[in-house]
Amino acid sequence: MATEPQELEMLAQANRLLAREGIVDDFGHVALRDGSDPSRFWLSRALPPNAVTAADLRRYDAEGRCEDATVHSYSEAVLHARIFAARPDVMVCIHHHARPLLPFTMPGAPPLRPVFHTGAIMGWDVPVWDSAPFGASGMLVDTLAKADSLAEALGGNRAALLRAHGAVVVGSGIAEAVMIAIYMAENAAVALSCGAPHLPVPSLSREEAAETARRLLNPPTIARVWAGRQRGV
Repeated sequence: MATEPQELEMLAQANRLLAREGIVDDFGHVALRDGSDPSRFWLSRALPPNAVTAADLRRYDAEGRCEDATVHSYSEAVLHARIFAARPDVMVCIHHHARPLLPFTMPGAPPLRPVFHTGAIMGWDVPVWDSAPFGASGMLVDTLAKADSLAEALGGNRAALLRAHGAVVVGSGIAEAVMIAIYMAENAAVALSCGAPHLPVPSLSREEAAETARRLLNPPTIARVWAGRQRGV
């Protein structure tokens, strides 16, 4: 099934919504797998997320190359390409730099765990990927080797952190991925307010987190969150 115009409008809206929520900054981006060719995906040309419209979206291939050679693309387009290649279940990939998450990306920081109800949807396991083995390369995920390494670190999880950089979040749809990204950042903010990462902060148990996420990640709840958050964008 081809990607519909309303899906592309929703993808553009997701960029603006996440900018308003403080999840993406000037450099974050959101990608959607193509409906007719799963090896390809849609991503904006290189713009601040709060400026993205549906007219700015372009299709990319499995190596992160834009089909429209006339546009300036994000240097990390390959990040989305290789996560989509590694995860056939993923339809949406978000890369962002939400500030509350950054303390948990630093060496020696404790794992980021769900500490409150809706924070559970990020999952119990949030691995941390490090660009350091690839040398002083600007910390960007801008090569196939780095993108494949990040996809391997993400594994089957809903999110991963990037050392001193940010995070990736994946989902089965735009609204779901946006919901996870927002509540993951809010979860980190709550943990910080309780003294993390310097003090131990009680978390949900693995079982509590799994059951809570199961109850929250359903179509009616996802649609409710999207309806509330997207107003005005």
